[in-house]
Amino acid sequence: MSAKNKGTQERRRKQELAEVDEIVGWLLRDSKRLLKRHGNHITPEGRNQVAALREQLEHVCEPKPEQRDLVAVRDACDALDRSLDTHLTRWRKSPTREYVEAIFWAVFLALLIRAFVFEAFKIPTGSMIPTLHVHDHLFVNKFIYGLKIPFTRIKFLTFRKPTRGEVIVFEYPYDDDPDSAGKDLIKRVVAVAGDKVRVVDNHIQINGKPIGRVLVNAAGDCGEAVQHLDTCPDDPLRWCLWAGTLDGADTGPIVGRFASREAALARVREAEGFACTRHHECLGDTQFTAQIQVPSGSQGLDWGGALNDPSWPPTSFDPVRFTRSAKRYLAPENVDFPDFVVPEGRLLVMGDNRDNSKDGRYFGLVPLDTVKGKAGFIWYAYERDWYVPNFARIGRAVHQDGDCAPR
Repeated sequence: MSAKNKGTQERRRKQELAEVDEIVGWLLRDSKRLLKRHGNHITPEGRNQVAALREQLEHVCEPKPEQRDLVAVRDACDALDRSLDTHLTRWRKSPTREYVEAIFWAVFLALLIRAFVFEAFKIPTGSMIPTLHVHDHLFVNKFIYGLKIPFTRIKFLTFRKPTRGEVIVFEYPYDDDPDSAGKDLIKRVVAVAGDKVRVVDNHIQINGKPIGRVLVNAAGDCGEAVQHLDTCPDDPLRWCLWAGTLDGADTGPIVGRFASREAALARVREAEGFACTRHHECLGDTQFTAQIQVPSGSQGLDWGGALNDPSWPPTSFDPVRFTRSAKRYLAPENVDFPDFVVPEGRLLVMGDNRDNSKDGRYFGLVPLDTVKGKAGFIWYAYERDWYVPNFARIGRAVHQDGDCAPR
């Protein structure tokens, strides 16, 4: 026999073994299920016959698959199949029905978990840098705050409310911003119902007291260029900067080569005209890292400032900068100005990238019924593009900086 014919026979033998093994598995599962659920509904003789034929099939299948007598296995399968048809046919399921039911229950369970327990979320913007980066993929715990009727904001079971310092995912609550309406956003809870809050020179005050804050970096990287910076493909000892870092375009050709990563980031800061100062801050019992922009580089004199003012609430309403829902923060609508008291059933949220975040200062308060869950952990992150995973950040919990000492 030629080697080719021998190989063909071997493949056929393996295919036949796989087919028989699948039939054996289905018959053993089916007979076990039927005897357990409906064995009392048939005669003792029928029940004993099915059990005996089931044991016979198990016996002929004891050897390893490649050592089994396929004729004996097929005969045992046929005998058990006929016996099940004779005594338990009214309760039997076809293999197709069994597969369909398995798929149905798997999909149903996945939808149930997604609706009430966990849901995947992708970070859309850089508003939570440095805690979360653009395109980070994380799981959101939807169970922790309570249960809602799917596709509605109706909550039928509440366990607790979000607290200061927690990172939450919520549905944008208003219709006055077409870019955000109906989308899910992620921010950090800064103030809850009853809190009197304001920001003075980028320092949050809660109930008249500045929150705990410790300087980490006076003028470092802002985190925006990280996805366009990597070791050079043709020279791993040098760092390359790809086009798109400075002008916001898609990643293109290499525009700079540097001896170190910090040298490349310094070039970015010089071109952009600003750097970022980072602090460890404390809200409630949660410690995290937040950043604000500061002038940097040769273009620093032309630096136009950040998206958000260093102090908040502002004194006047600008319809270009704020949505209508944020107007209540301002004098004379705000009777507690320059502070703002968060009313019942609402939250004030901000991004950790304080100067580059359209958050509660811009669009207003977040109603509790729009909150979907608490950010859990990062299940996928990447370095410069989708194909280079960042293993140092994969699996990292969002709330991982540690607890603050009680004030």
